[in-house]
Amino acid sequence: MPHTTKDKYILSSVKNAMRILRLFNTKQNELGLTSIAEQIQVPKSTAHRMVSILMKENFLSQNPRSGKYRLGLSLLTLGGVISTHHEMYKEALPTVQSLVNLLNETAHICLLENDEVAYLFRKESERHHRLITQIGRKNPIHCTSEGLCILAFQDQRTIERVLSMPMYPYTPATFTLPEQVLEELEKILQRGYALSKDQFYEGFVGIAAPIRDYTQNVVSSLSIIGSTTTITPDRYHFFIEEIVEAAAEISEHLGYY
Repeated sequence: MPHTTKDKYILSSVKNAMRILRLFNTKQNELGLTSIAEQIQVPKSTAHRMVSILMKENFLSQNPRSGKYRLGLSLLTLGGVISTHHEMYKEALPTVQSLVNLLNETAHICLLENDEVAYLFRKESERHHRLITQIGRKNPIHCTSEGLCILAFQDQRTIERVLSMPMYPYTPATFTLPEQVLEELEKILQRGYALSKDQFYEGFVGIAAPIRDYTQNVVSSLSIIGSTTTITPDRYHFFIEEIVEAAAEISEHLGYY
């Protein structure tokens, strides 16, 4: 059966989308729209349409600071494909493991992906909790310590965009108003860490510290999430101190001094 014009258009679009994804590697892990269009030799408008589709499906994400595009975490679900993000944080894994061993709680390295917080790494403790986290999973920013910790250090435009989206009340403690989130972001900036209790899932507390890279910017967060029965207020100070120190060590691995 001969291909129709519509069939040929769809095949061409799929081919261009695959060509875009193949552009990304360890040497060029972020690309601007103009560069993408030039490298796959299509008009900029066509490249923009393809990039928009790939972003919608989370195969690409946009760096909120540079405006450039990078591989998204949806690729992690395709047969174990490892994104370039994993290579960047490889040296940080012993630090994360040491933190888990010390605190006996599950730790995560998270980053922002298309206005949600995504879980890049997860190291589990010996405790078995009903944590709603897994590598590649995305959760809302407004009610997670790991998301708020990154958002607090982003530019005003990124913060305003996130706050303009609906904030679903997962628990009675969830922030649902922009002014509540803004107030919390100010606290995070001042003290250098985020702490959320019962906001996304009742009975759980999260503590997160920012991770910076060689550009001096906060690009991710290190978080510990556990039950309120084991991470109690009298232990907050100890947890915060260890998490902040570990996040600083990871930042050094990423070139921040």
